[in-house]
Amino acid sequence: MTIRASDIAKFLNAPLKGPELELRGPKSLVSADRNTVVFMSKATDVAIDRINGIEAILCITTNPISDRLSCSVITVEAPRLAFSQSLNEFFAPKLTAMIDANATVDSAARLSKNVTVGPGCHIGPDVRIGEGSVIGSNVVISGKVDIGANCIVKSNSTVGEPGFGFIRTGDGQSERFPHLGCVEIGDFVEIGANCTVVRATLDATILEPYVKLDDHVHIAHNCHVGYGAFIAAGAILSGSVTIGKNVWIAPNATIIDYGVVDDDAFVGIGSVVTKPVAKSARVFGVPARPIGARPRRKP
Repeated sequence: MTIRASDIAKFLNAPLKGPELELRGPKSLVSADRNTVVFMSKATDVAIDRINGIEAILCITTNPISDRLSCSVITVEAPRLAFSQSLNEFFAPKLTAMIDANATVDSAARLSKNVTVGPGCHIGPDVRIGEGSVIGSNVVISGKVDIGANCIVKSNSTVGEPGFGFIRTGDGQSERFPHLGCVEIGDFVEIGANCTVVRATLDATILEPYVKLDDHVHIAHNCHVGYGAFIAAGAILSGSVTIGKNVWIAPNATIIDYGVVDDDAFVGIGSVVTKPVAKSARVFGVPARPIGARPRRKP
C-alpha cells in the first residue's frame, strides 16, 4: 500500500504545504531521511537545519515552526498527538483477531467479536471480554472479570486472582479472608506485561475507561482507578486505594491501604503515599509530601 503525504493530511483534516510525497515510514528527528515522516513540537536551530537538509521529507508541526521549514509540512495544533494518530492509522501493524490453539478458554466465558487471545492463556468461565480486545501470551483471567471493548492485556499478566487477605487467629495461625468479589475494567484500558489486578473481597476492583498500566504494576483488592489515570512501571496500589481521574503515578511509587489520590494529581518516582493527595497536587518523597501544583500539559 502506497502512503502519500496527502493521505495523512486528509486523515488529520489539516493542510499540506509543499510537494506531494510517497512515504516509506516514520522516523525520529535524529534518524530522519528521504521519504519519511517526522514531527516537531519544539523548534531548535539544529533540528530545523537537519530537516531542511533533507530533500524529500514530511514534517507534522505547528504553523509558527512551519514557516522555518523548506520541506513538505502538515500544520496542526498538537504535532505529537497528530503524529501518533497517523502512525496508528497508516503504519502500525494490524492484528487479525484469533483465539490461539494453545489457549484455554472455558466454554462458559463470553468473548465478543474480534477478540484476540494469545498462546498459553487461561480464560475462566466467569469472564467477559469486550469487542476488539487483545489478550497477550500466557495471561490468566479468572474469577468474575468483566473487560470492556478495545482493551489490551499484555503477556504474563494476571487478572482476577484472589488477593492477599488473612486474619490472625488466636493461636498465632491465620485464616484466609475469601475474595468473592469481581474485577470491572472499562473500555480502552491497557494493562502492561507482568501486571496483577486482584479481584475484590466482596465488591469490585475497578479500572475505569482509558486507564493505562505500565509493566509490573500491582492493583490490590478493592482499588478504584479513575478515568484516564496513568500508572507507570513497578507502582503498587495497596488494598482499597482510590485513584482519581487523569492521575499520573510515576515508577515504583506505592500508595498505602485506603489511600486517596484526587483528580489530576501527580505522584513522583519512588514516592510512598501515606496521606491523601489533593486535586492537581504534586507529591514526592518517602513519605510523599506536596511540592506544588501539577502543571497543565498540552498533548
